[in-house]
Amino acid sequence: MFADFAAYIARDAAVVIESDGKLCGFMIAWPETDAYFIDNIAVDPAAQGRGLGRRLIEHGVSEAWRFGLRALCLYTNVAMTENLAMYRRIGFVEIHRAVENGFNRVYMRWDFCDAAPRVDR
Repeated sequence: MFADFAAYIARDAAVVIESDGKLCGFMIAWPETDAYFIDNIAVDPAAQGRGLGRRLIEHGVSEAWRFGLRALCLYTNVAMTENLAMYRRIGFVEIHRAVENGFNRVYMRWDFCDAAPRVDR
C-alpha cells in the first residue's frame, strides 16, 4: 500500500482503533456530497473477530450523521468475498463494478433511514 497517511491525518480523515493498548486497525474516510466515503478500512488479522471493524464502520455512520449525510459508500476488491458478504449483511448494496488502477472493485452503498443505524449484524 502506498497511502500517504500523514496527509490523511492532516485532513482529519484517519481513525485508528486500539484493543488492549495496541493499535489494531484503521479507517480512512471523509464526507462527500451525498455520502460518507470509506476509502480504506483494515483490522490486524490477529485482532479480527472482536468487532473492531464493525466499530470502525459505526464510527463512519456517526460521522455521516454528524455531517448531515444519510449514507456510507465504500469499495472493496471483487476477490474479497468475505468482505462483500459482511457488507451486505450490514446493509450495503452493490451499486457498480469497475476496474481501476488494475484493481477489480465493487462499489457499495448503505442508505440510512430517519435514524442512525446500528451495525449489529
